[in-house]
Amino acid sequence: MYGKSRSISAGEPRSSQWLGLGFVALAFLAAAVLSWRKWPDALVDFGMQLYLPWKISTGSVLYHDLNYLTGGPLSQYYAAALFKLFGVSLLTLVVSNLVITAGLVVLIYRRFLAAADALTATTICLGIVLVFAFDQQSSIGNYNFITPYCHEIWHGLVISILAIAWLSSWVTTERLRFALGAGFCAGLVFMTKPEVFLALMAGVIGAFVLFAATKRRPDFLLKSLGVFLPASAVPLLGFAACFHRVESWAESWHSVAYAWVPLLSSTVSKTPFYLWCLGLDTPGLNVRLMFLHFTVVFIVVIICVLLSRRNINHAANRLRLVVTMAMLAMLASRFDWVDCGRSLPLLSLALCLILVVKYKELSKETPPVFPLLWSIFGLALLGKLGLFPRVWHYGFALAMPAFSGALYLLLWLMPRLLKNHGVDQRIFRGAVWLLLMIGLARLFVQSNFVYANKTISLGRGADRFLTFNEKVQPTGAALAQALPWLETNLPPNATLSVLPEGIMVNYLMRRTNPTHYFLWNPNDLSAFGQTNIVADFKSNAPDFIMLIHRDAAEYGAKYFGQEEKFGLELMEWIQKNYEPVLLIGNEPLQNSKFGIKILRRVSGVN
Repeated sequence: MYGKSRSISAGEPRSSQWLGLGFVALAFLAAAVLSWRKWPDALVDFGMQLYLPWKISTGSVLYHDLNYLTGGPLSQYYAAALFKLFGVSLLTLVVSNLVITAGLVVLIYRRFLAAADALTATTICLGIVLVFAFDQQSSIGNYNFITPYCHEIWHGLVISILAIAWLSSWVTTERLRFALGAGFCAGLVFMTKPEVFLALMAGVIGAFVLFAATKRRPDFLLKSLGVFLPASAVPLLGFAACFHRVESWAESWHSVAYAWVPLLSSTVSKTPFYLWCLGLDTPGLNVRLMFLHFTVVFIVVIICVLLSRRNINHAANRLRLVVTMAMLAMLASRFDWVDCGRSLPLLSLALCLILVVKYKELSKETPPVFPLLWSIFGLALLGKLGLFPRVWHYGFALAMPAFSGALYLLLWLMPRLLKNHGVDQRIFRGAVWLLLMIGLARLFVQSNFVYANKTISLGRGADRFLTFNEKVQPTGAALAQALPWLETNLPPNATLSVLPEGIMVNYLMRRTNPTHYFLWNPNDLSAFGQTNIVADFKSNAPDFIMLIHRDAAEYGAKYFGQEEKFGLELMEWIQKNYEPVLLIGNEPLQNSKFGIKILRRVSGVN
């Protein structure tokens, strides 16, 4: 299907091809064990990924009974189906994501093995496992494949990669079933995250343009398009019919396309948080760092080229090679690899251009269809990171394809192109591989240093997870006191709202939040309208309220309830209609001191 490589991988034993996957499996197992149950954040984001599918599994309807700003309906209904089949628990989602991650790694390994060789495929998959799948580099969890801050970005990424794989097979084999599968995947991705869908569309366009330029079969191209488009509509029609059971057709289609509504109708993208996410808060600095990091990569490549052009049979040259590599390894071990994503846009652009310009030359051995479509997809996906590309935070998903493409460029493509210029590919690849493995190891070790501080247990049984101890954050210890109190003192059917954020508490206690809005931050207020949210809260007043300290400085706001634009009206109403029953730590939302306060509704709420 893919042709036979006559370069570095020529004659490579089949056993060595799969030995690499064995190493990846061991790394996967080690990373999972070392980070076990430490992936989610106790308060931020992930509670929504548990609460929504739990409520959907009991009959609630997304966007109708449960407002959700972050993404489309696919992931939440998938999770609800899992809860129906295997029981409501954090472990249910964890096992699902572990299985999906393992399948994704095998798919990527096989595709890069076919496009390159075992060393390249193994290194790429080790990078995915050690840097992205189980990683935590900041004080907030959720930026990993196992408990992602929103499942939409994770599922969208996986389904898009499957679509890219099928599109590459379609270009190579000219079989309609691959266009059909890719189209169905595109329809699913539409209902996850807009940025992932748009990146996939860049890959789809790239595939059709590549086919038109290399195959010159307009009749088959039109047939493929005629298969792709209807297949992409099937998931959308299915979900529209599902929503139509409780909504009008207009409302149903609105729910199907809900991921796109905030993008088109709100000012969320103008908040300080998203300006930081895009690197637009300090654009000049971020552009300089991008070019600086790219320059460093270029210099290291030049050094490796010079080293690999010397005759290592000469003792002096061997000594120079050892000394130079030792110095590079020392520098690499001191480099801040958390910031290594800075150069990814330029590396991805270089990879795309090289593959396009050298496509015919490279096709004499193994047509680089999959790497080309992968690089287009990866470059487009970086767009959400703007001028601040990174492998942490949102980069755990958005930067992974570009990061993998950079490894392919450095370990496989460049050695092939440089072999006719006196470069010894074994020395070049060995030097580059050593430096890359130092970086992967550094990131993995740093992540485990973060995880080592997660020692406080929250939840029970299949819902149990570990969070930071009190030396790092006070949240976990305070929640460890609050949850037993709630379990003991709340009446069986009492409702609960956690403000400004903390739907995880509702999930762990299996307590319903009677309102339609579960997250109070400036982004959601901008999207849904604070007046609407306050009115809904008053109309569906919970029996108990938990106030948890949360700093909103990242959104350019004071603490919740201190200013008119951020919850002041609601806080004044709460003070009139609720009485405090428990205070843990300090009075929350007043200053930098952490605290939790639980309040009970008094009779005669108005």
